[in-house]
Amino acid sequence: MPSSLSTLGTLITLFSAFATSIPLVPRFVSPDEILAEYDYVVIGGGTSGLAVANRLSEDSSKTVLVIESGPMDDGSDSFKIPYLGRGYLNFGTKYDWNVTTVPTESLGNRTIIMPQARVLGGTSSINGMQFARGAASDYDAWEELGNEGWNFKSLDKYFKKSENFTAPSEKLAEEFGITYDKSAHGYTGYIHSSFPRFLWPLLKNWIGSLKSLGHTVSQDPASGGALQLFWSPNSLNPDMQTRSFAREYYDGAQDRANFHVLVDTTVTKLVTSRGDKVKVDAVEFSRSAGTSEKRVKVKKEAVLAAGSIFSPQILQVSGIGPASLLKSLGIEVVVDLPGVGANLQGHVYIPVIYQMANVSLAAANLTTNATFYNEMYELYKAKQDGPFTNGGPNVVAMLPLSDITPDSPETFQTPSESLSHLEPSISKGYQSQLKILLNRLRTKHMAATELLWLSEGGIIISTMHPLSRGSIKTTSPALLSKIPAISTNYLSHPLDTKIAIETLKYTRKITATAEMQELGLVEVLPGASANTNEQIEKAIKDGSGWMYHMVGTCAMMPRDLGGVVDVELRVYGTRNLRVVDASVQPLIPAAHVQATVYAIAEKAADMIKAGSLWREYYNSMP
Repeated sequence: MPSSLSTLGTLITLFSAFATSIPLVPRFVSPDEILAEYDYVVIGGGTSGLAVANRLSEDSSKTVLVIESGPMDDGSDSFKIPYLGRGYLNFGTKYDWNVTTVPTESLGNRTIIMPQARVLGGTSSINGMQFARGAASDYDAWEELGNEGWNFKSLDKYFKKSENFTAPSEKLAEEFGITYDKSAHGYTGYIHSSFPRFLWPLLKNWIGSLKSLGHTVSQDPASGGALQLFWSPNSLNPDMQTRSFAREYYDGAQDRANFHVLVDTTVTKLVTSRGDKVKVDAVEFSRSAGTSEKRVKVKKEAVLAAGSIFSPQILQVSGIGPASLLKSLGIEVVVDLPGVGANLQGHVYIPVIYQMANVSLAAANLTTNATFYNEMYELYKAKQDGPFTNGGPNVVAMLPLSDITPDSPETFQTPSESLSHLEPSISKGYQSQLKILLNRLRTKHMAATELLWLSEGGIIISTMHPLSRGSIKTTSPALLSKIPAISTNYLSHPLDTKIAIETLKYTRKITATAEMQELGLVEVLPGASANTNEQIEKAIKDGSGWMYHMVGTCAMMPRDLGGVVDVELRVYGTRNLRVVDASVQPLIPAAHVQATVYAIAEKAADMIKAGSLWREYYNSMP
């Protein structure tokens, strides 16, 4: 067989030349207008779903349907303008699933609000717009876990394929010392990657303080060196200074006659039949609870892209998941796959807040000074400049464990007997992950913690490679009736708590530097009353939240390690079902995850095309 996807692409073109033309009109379709059957049905029109659908529809002989539970966005400022579009204005609206976790014992039985986008474009529509990759070690760990071909080098071409990079202006680069490596980026992708025209001057104090403590500035995190201190671009259109998000994959495909999108519609079940492997025959969907359900047939593959909460739930209500859970809810077991919904990982969010006595220009002015807010809003509207071009932090500190504590990670390892409650394959997989992470966290090549300086007057701490694991479990056999039970188990592993405590103590070293003291900082949260480890731990667990980065619930790992999908993202025990979203990441990278999700989607599309081509080739042979 030819070994390269470029050869496969040539063959795809040859097959397309013989394909029968399809009498379709590209459009949003209603349930009554869709075709009876599509080659590919993509479940979820978010970050990964639109990227995969776009690439699959490049072959005009293949029909593609995207089913998205949310609406098209209304084009309002809350989506477009970076400062307004950081997500907060759309939380709790019709564009948000409004989900909440179950009480978390390790956080004093608190529940956590979990904003999840319910709109075409998914979470890329409302996120903080950071567009950085993790360090090479983060992705190499995936391959070490048993996923051959999934490492930084193999993903690099797909990071570049999704990206359209624009360097910062010479003036901005010179003023703030922004460095970048042109060869590390892509220039033809759908998602713009660039820097805002305005950066808050306080960033200079932050950079200077970390340098004074011996931290170096990486030339460009995109080259695999997302460690220490570095500049992170945003998913930002450099000309319009507006959010760049997965809608652009839709915009790039909407004129294709073989591409249909069904919005405001939720997939309720995968309809399957049994053979040597389970086959998805159709996808069942509904407009809302209580309305009649409809089906669309799947000719080639069903592609699940509903995200780390809803992809496992859809599998579970379709009978693919842990047999014990399914039987308890009266769901027929189609494939007993214990890993579905297990292995939930996320970055914890710990705020440290300050008053700033010696600052005249800071982001806080936008919330405290109505005149300043209005002037800056008008500046943005007139010239696409000023603070409204800035959607979030552009300087990131990703620090190895040895930078914040002299203690060895093994000191805090959970004893193996504490895993006895887990299903055997889940326990085996977790112990494999634990070994890999502990080995890598000893080195300078994997970050343990992230620090983000907010020019409002705060530092966000986030643990990057948590050892705590949560789960997603459907609570009903009917998907539309209930949100699944989301258990984060935040900070339940002692190393996660130790890293958080030591990182918060390290922020005090940073703010004690001359560079930060120029700002007249006074810590107000957690404040001077939190000094001992016990006091700091209580403050962290009382005030921490979720960074909205969820992965792992349909993990790509060997099946005997609790994996859900193989290295081609095919669900174990099935023949034509793949998962292509953040849930397949077996270990969360030290990065805000959207760039990684786009890369996974781009790679998945190539895999699906290649698999389809070879099936057609062999089926055509006499």
